[in-house]
Amino acid sequence: MAINKRSGIGSSAQDNFIGPNPVTNLTATDVGSGRAFNDGRIDLSWTNPSTGNTPVGYKILRGGSQIATVSHPTNTYSNTGLTSATSYSYTVVAYDNYNDASASNTATATATTVPATPSAPTATAGVNQDTITWSAPANGGKAILDYFWESTDSKSGTVSGTSTTVAQEASTAQQYRVRARNENGNSAFSGYSNSVTTQAPNFFGPPSFFGPPAFFGPPTFFGPPGFFAPPGFFGPPGFFAPPGFFGPPGFFAPPGFFAPPAFAYKSVGVSTLVRTPNGMTAAGQLQVGDQVLSLQIPGIPDNFMEIHRGENEFIFTQDQIDQAEEVVATVANIGIHESDGAVVVNSDIYSLSHFLVAKRDGVIKTIMSRFIEPSDLIYSYALKDFVPIENLEINTDITIQVYSINIEPTDFYFTENGLTFDSYPMDWNNYNQ
Repeated sequence: MAINKRSGIGSSAQDNFIGPNPVTNLTATDVGSGRAFNDGRIDLSWTNPSTGNTPVGYKILRGGSQIATVSHPTNTYSNTGLTSATSYSYTVVAYDNYNDASASNTATATATTVPATPSAPTATAGVNQDTITWSAPANGGKAILDYFWESTDSKSGTVSGTSTTVAQEASTAQQYRVRARNENGNSAFSGYSNSVTTQAPNFFGPPSFFGPPAFFGPPTFFGPPGFFAPPGFFGPPGFFAPPGFFGPPGFFAPPGFFAPPAFAYKSVGVSTLVRTPNGMTAAGQLQVGDQVLSLQIPGIPDNFMEIHRGENEFIFTQDQIDQAEEVVATVANIGIHESDGAVVVNSDIYSLSHFLVAKRDGVIKTIMSRFIEPSDLIYSYALKDFVPIENLEINTDITIQVYSINIEPTDFYFTENGLTFDSYPMDWNNYNQ
């Protein structure tokens, strides 16, 4: 039988018009690391057809619209400039000089980037500290992990929330800026905050303050030593009078007023920083109802009274300290006084009669501040251990303003550089019992 060679040639030519076989195994992958906000990148990859007509190239479609072409045998494509936290769908179509293949499978991915640039923070000056706050920016499609802040005087730090308190030197001016970080990297820095000048503490109360006739003290008003209330003066609930407080004829003490005999103030300086769940706050800025970080020591009951009795020292075991639990306590009462003399231990200021938790000769105990020695070790919140004293100064010739702080339900609280006893029993009726 004769073979028609022209018939075979015609069949091959006819195949040229049907186009190539389709692309398979299309994938879309988000590549967010280091990508600027709203400049996302998604990488596409596919398998080129291995049979049929050889493609000339491949059309890249996003959401059904062609955005690019690549030539054969390329089998990858990077789509950039994408909006952060936005999902995109892709198909790839092989083509030759005669026709298009059918579309590949659809691949979808969400473009992620670093966070958006935060807005400039707001700075507020306090006593020996500034507070900065800011709003969370768009996260770029990945959760924000933390924020890095820095000041114009070269201080910096990292926090998880959108505010922080920064210990600063009094009477210095500075500005702050922040950036956000997610899994993909850091945002750009915000603009700088307003300029603030950190306040200096007011260590001295006015001597011999006299209220006018029919004076009524506002809430949280505390008179300094030597304060004489006029007729009809009523202190607020929770008012604690210092030694030497004498009411005039007809004076009525309010409910809850207790003046313990021969009370020696166990207090901290106004500018001493106290640790709180939201950072550090100067003692002079604490208010009743605020929360502070405390240490609940096993075997030590709430409203612990032993340390109030004279100059007693109380000994703890190492196991008690090792098993102690960091908790949050609430400021229940605050008393403001003038103290004759002061002690500085690792930059924290105390009255002469305040108790600190220290280690001496391997023994852990409470030691009155005036008896602290340079060789003692002080408990560190940051290291959860006892550390050497870096600076110690005792001055009995000055008068400073101090705060006595009662916290509940526990009795120990952290200053910036130490662990102290709260000084106030809840009920003065228990005093010396």
